[in-house]
Amino acid sequence: MSDEEFMFDDGDEEYAFEYEEEGESDELTIESKYYNAKTQRDDFPVALAEFQAVVSEDEQNGRSDWGFKATKQILKMYLKQTDSADNQQKILEYYDRMLDFVSKSIVTRNYAEKSVNNMLERVSLGAASSFTRVFYQKTLDVLKQTKNDRLWLRTSLRLGRLQLEQRQFQHLEKLLAELRLSCLDDAGNIIHERGTQLLEINALYLGMYVEQEETRKLKVTYLESVSVRSAIPHPRIMGFIRECGGKMYMNERNWESAQVNFFDAFKNYDEAGSPQRVQMLKYLVLASMLSETEVNPLSSPEAMSYEGDPDIIAMTSLVKAYENQNVTEFERILHDNKAAILDDPFVARYIGDLRRTFRMQALHSAVAPYTRIRIDMLGRRLKIEPAEVEELLV
Repeated sequence: MSDEEFMFDDGDEEYAFEYEEEGESDELTIESKYYNAKTQRDDFPVALAEFQAVVSEDEQNGRSDWGFKATKQILKMYLKQTDSADNQQKILEYYDRMLDFVSKSIVTRNYAEKSVNNMLERVSLGAASSFTRVFYQKTLDVLKQTKNDRLWLRTSLRLGRLQLEQRQFQHLEKLLAELRLSCLDDAGNIIHERGTQLLEINALYLGMYVEQEETRKLKVTYLESVSVRSAIPHPRIMGFIRECGGKMYMNERNWESAQVNFFDAFKNYDEAGSPQRVQMLKYLVLASMLSETEVNPLSSPEAMSYEGDPDIIAMTSLVKAYENQNVTEFERILHDNKAAILDDPFVARYIGDLRRTFRMQALHSAVAPYTRIRIDMLGRRLKIEPAEVEELLV
């Protein structure tokens, strides 16, 4: 059994120890057939036939969770083969059958939720976007029908994250508009109790606007998000919102506000245990150098524990060269740490601004002792052409 099969193998399945009593022989027979079919899963045709036999017998006996489990196993086998239209049709057919058990409450609500989440996880791993959308829509329709609002919301947000990853912005915008309406009253004001839900929706909006470079919409949504007080969002959500705010302020060349947001993003990601925290520290260091602050951005107790990270070491070395106005060292660090610094598209976008800020500081130090100085001499000091020196002086 592969690692992937192990990860997903019936983690959502309920087990119970039962003692045989008179009148239970049919159910025990179904149970035996079900577990025997599970042992045959490496042989698709054999396992399929045996699981289908369990489903048929269960239908004859009035439907139970054994029929649900067998249907789910058939679905899992077909989900490993989503590359053909025929298999996808079979998947949707058996998923309809599985959801019918859910809508008619034949299995417990908790078990149904775990099973649905398991299937959504599987179908999100690599199926075509159009197929995934149909699969999710079937789920949402049943959840709305059964009035399972909590799982409907979680599934909708999950679909939204998938659509954002796949850049399906048209479908995502339609989904988010529907979700957002559920957070507003008739007057268009935020319902107090749904502040946390609104922040999760806004996080998806922000992710979409960043990708689309919709700066005006990004700012409106960001400012609304940070003004919500009636919410206790997951720190990962708040980290993402602050990350988007930092990027927005960087685009506006408002380095100080960007610095504040990147630090907040770092703290939230750190609390959530997200690897994004290291990237936020990089962006924090970048914003701090651009803002020409004298405060060490890595001096906080939370940040100090990451000073040994290779990416942070590169940025820390850059800060030292920056503070010492060592032009040669500054350029050497950029060249030698390309993977950690310049290969990050966001950092690379602002290296030109950083170079200009650094050269202006170095230029001020170079001319301070003199009343007159040659431009070519300044060029040699700054390791740039005389024409670039003139641009700095203008």
